[in-house]
Amino acid sequence: MSEPIGVQLKNEGNELFRKQDFVGALAKYTEAIALDDKNAILYANRAACNHGLNRYLDAVGDAKMATEIDPSYAKGWSRLAASQDALADWGRSTEAWQKALNALPKTNLSPAEQRQKDQYTAGMNAAQARSKVPRDPPLAHFKADNGKLPWQVATEMLPELRQGGLEKVSSSAWVIAYAYEEFMQGIGFMNDLKKVAHPQAPGGFAYGGNLQALTYLTNGLMRDERAFHIGQNDWITKYNQQVTFEATARRAWHSDGLETIKEQAQKRLKEKGWNDVRPALSVTVRAWIMRGTLDSHLRNEPQAGIQYLKRTIDLLEWGRSVWKNVIKTDRGMIFEDTFLRGVRSMHLKMFMDAYGTDPGLESKFPLEHLKEEAEDLLKDIEIALKNPSKEEVDPGFVSSFCIYPGGIAYSMIGFYHAQTARYSNDLMVCMFSFVNGAKAYMQAARAYPEDDEYHAWYMSCAMDCMRNAGVSIRDFNEVAIDLRRSVPKMMKIWAVSALQQGGRDEKIQANLRSAENIMKRVDEGKLTLEDPVPLE
Repeated sequence: MSEPIGVQLKNEGNELFRKQDFVGALAKYTEAIALDDKNAILYANRAACNHGLNRYLDAVGDAKMATEIDPSYAKGWSRLAASQDALADWGRSTEAWQKALNALPKTNLSPAEQRQKDQYTAGMNAAQARSKVPRDPPLAHFKADNGKLPWQVATEMLPELRQGGLEKVSSSAWVIAYAYEEFMQGIGFMNDLKKVAHPQAPGGFAYGGNLQALTYLTNGLMRDERAFHIGQNDWITKYNQQVTFEATARRAWHSDGLETIKEQAQKRLKEKGWNDVRPALSVTVRAWIMRGTLDSHLRNEPQAGIQYLKRTIDLLEWGRSVWKNVIKTDRGMIFEDTFLRGVRSMHLKMFMDAYGTDPGLESKFPLEHLKEEAEDLLKDIEIALKNPSKEEVDPGFVSSFCIYPGGIAYSMIGFYHAQTARYSNDLMVCMFSFVNGAKAYMQAARAYPEDDEYHAWYMSCAMDCMRNAGVSIRDFNEVAIDLRRSVPKMMKIWAVSALQQGGRDEKIQANLRSAENIMKRVDEGKLTLEDPVPLE
């Protein structure tokens, strides 16, 4: 007698998993779950596939289902713990590891069970240790002890810039001022949220307030992430209350998996229409963007943050395809080109930060992926520039959603080449990579106005690459001249910033001193402008 179809699918999935064909195995387990959605083993196995594909949020969702179906299933708890580890959620992973241990027999363990116990104990101890590691103060908390914050300076500059006409359009003041304005509008709504008595609500109270806080917070972040800051001690508490308020009011999705959201969104669309689905999707997506930002900037866990931004991109790209002929007023702003471009830019920077937690050619966050994503974003920008929107926008909008994303993409390509050179053992490959890195960093710098700190910073990064690429002193000095000219302009707005407090000025000045010293040797006749830049 042949095996039941569900068992056959599970066995086929197991065989594919052993071959590390996680995509194929996941498909088999999904088919089996469609036939038997009360099988904890199937969900735990699919969680393992999602983990292998670095889809840690989906892995957590499947593992939770496994433990809800069978709370005594040790492997279900262990897979939940491992996925929470990957999201740097050390508190919850510690609890899950403990529950995995609790699910094992207390005595007379088999050899396999003893191995499980050892593994779970090691996992729990590691999670506990990581939770106690002190973190550097988040850059979101930087302070202007000796100067104004960038958005304060920029806002003061706007009246003059408005009077200057087109020649004053190219300034980072437009970008950071409008980013700050939107971000603060969101915080204002967040602070206005009130707890009100409601006899039918859980606990006897509910919240009342504005349902646009997440919209303004995320719009500000996508305009310029540097506007993100925390200026009050109860910020997180108030933010969490606002998210709960908006998610409840809009019936947004919270812990559901991506595929579940896709299915339910289409079902709700048929039943209730766009006025129900549009705000629900918007809150869902914007909450993910905020969660990713908080994980990266506040918890210093970019490897966790990129999971939320990647899920956001996947949902947006799916929606843009499924509803490509639906007008903007129906499907919503989140499916517009500019919105997706903003999220992709944020994801690129966060991916680079995640790479920093595991650097090298064998990183869990591959450099090649970073480069491919950056190149794809540049192609998208090229199309956008050829087909400009006729919609009237403020002076900072185009910079935020078209020009600056190009600068971000070029800087990622520069970073890719610099890191490739760093880990290469081949001298020619190394020099070639540094040459390409310098070119990409120069392109990144030119995407920003001269008064943006990134213009000077990427010029300095280009000089780092040039020093190791064997380029001529003449070319090196030309970049130094550009850098020296842009620093005073940068300092007018960006004298205080997270990048500055991370060592920006020391790095720039070191490169300028190096260029100055080399030119002195040229003046003394010890070197010529055509000589390669000497290593110091």
